[in-house]
Amino acid sequence: MAGVNPLPNTLGETVLRCQQIMGDPTGRLFSRAYCVPFINQAYEDMDVAIRNGTGKNLEAVVEVLNIPQGTISLYPFQTYGANPPQSNGPLVGLFDPIRMWAKTAGQLPQYYTLARGPRDTLPHVNPPGITPGNYATQITFCWMGSQLSITPVAGPIDIQVYGRFNPPPLAQDSDRLVLYPRLTAALAYSSCALFGVERSNPAILEGYATRGLAMLDNIIADIIRQTQKNPRRLAKMGGQGGTSWGWGSGVW
Repeated sequence: MAGVNPLPNTLGETVLRCQQIMGDPTGRLFSRAYCVPFINQAYEDMDVAIRNGTGKNLEAVVEVLNIPQGTISLYPFQTYGANPPQSNGPLVGLFDPIRMWAKTAGQLPQYYTLARGPRDTLPHVNPPGITPGNYATQITFCWMGSQLSITPVAGPIDIQVYGRFNPPPLAQDSDRLVLYPRLTAALAYSSCALFGVERSNPAILEGYATRGLAMLDNIIADIIRQTQKNPRRLAKMGGQGGTSWGWGSGVW
């Protein structure tokens, strides 16, 4: 990667940083092909550490349009493409659905209606039809065995899913490190520590592992600090039953 100036906080910058730390800026000993699997391993380890240390996860609202009439399982939208260039489903990486909204397919966003759920199982109901002139659609959703399901509707619908997602694997040099805005240094040190394990070099392993862990601790502390000002209270959800955390002036 000599002569290349990759974008900051990307896989490409991490590979280059690892090669420089290991004293191999031209990648003769530590090639990109060698580095990337270790970088992804360290990236997954850091994802778990940040998630457990802060309670903060990668949250997103994903829209899935024109779901066919009578659909129950949304698992096909959670899967990776079998072979390139088949694209991944829009819900790839979902591991914790929090809320869902639904409306008649093709209608304006103001018709999105909050779905019931998540439930442990779907209720036994007949698929409701879509009432002419009423574009709101009421559904119930279920999360079982890491698969998302909805009560069927006798017509196509659009949905929005608000939930927590796993970060996508790092493959292209332009792929961003979405776990934190300045992750390159910590990820490079942690990746180089794994090089030390594979190459049986205790000095590299211990030295870089210590630096990587110290920088990860600082990242976790920073993420916690960012949300310390947010008030939280346990409160009833109006009309929904059960309890949930309230954030700010609103209630979940």
